[in-house]
This record gives sequence, structure tokens and C-alpha cells, in this order.
Amino acid sequence: VGGIVGGGGGGRGGPVDLLSSPNPGSAAGDGYGGSAQRMTTATHALRQQDDMLADLSTGVSRLRDQTYAIHDETRLHNRLLDDMEGDVDLARQGMEEGALRAAKVKEERNLWRLYMIIAGLSVLLFLLILMGLS
Repeated sequence: VGGIVGGGGGGRGGPVDLLSSPNPGSAAGDGYGGSAQRMTTATHALRQQDDMLADLSTGVSRLRDQTYAIHDETRLHNRLLDDMEGDVDLARQGMEEGALRAAKVKEERNLWRLYMIIAGLSVLLFLLILMGLS
């Protein structure tokens, strides 16, 4: 690690370089205590970074799982829309056939009524002719 971690800089107000800054806690001044503390601080910083990376990895994994779920859901919806489109086409075709049948029935009913009127008038004419001849 580069060794620079944000924080108070020993009164300087800037970042602290963990690998080169003197250790004020070193009592002996022989360098061993300061080096050990710098290593502990660097190790702690690395652990924090590892923890943050693990959390980030978990978040990315969850995001990937959600992306796959959204993809599957989208494919399902597309398939349902395609099925619905076919159903709508069948329904439209059925409606057109029904309308044609209704028009045909209407024509036949009108024709049937005309045939009945013609038959009734023919019977009436026949009766009138018989009455006129008698």
C-alpha cells in the first residue's frame, strides 16, 4: 500500500504517510517500536480495505442476481405479450366471423319474413278470388 491514509497529520492538518512519518509513541527511539506500529496501522488499513472490497463484492453479486431476475422477468413478459398478441388476433378473427354470421342471419330473417308476407298475401288473394267468383 502507498501508505497514505487520510487523517490528522500530527498537527500539520494533512494526510499522514504511514510508512515515513515518525512514531511519536516510540519510547526507545531505536526504530523498532515505530516500525511495528506503522506495520500494525498499515495492516489495519489493509483489513479495512479488504472488508470494504468484500462488502462491494457482495453488493455486486446481489446486483448481478437482480439483473438476472429482471432479465428472466423481461423474457417472460415478452413471451406473454407475444401470446396475448396471438390471442387478440384470434379474437379479432372470431369477431369478424361473428359479424358476418350475424349479417347473414339478418338477411335470412328479412328474407324469411318476406317469404311469409308473400305467402300470406297469396293466401289472401286466393281467398278474395274465391269470394269474388262466388
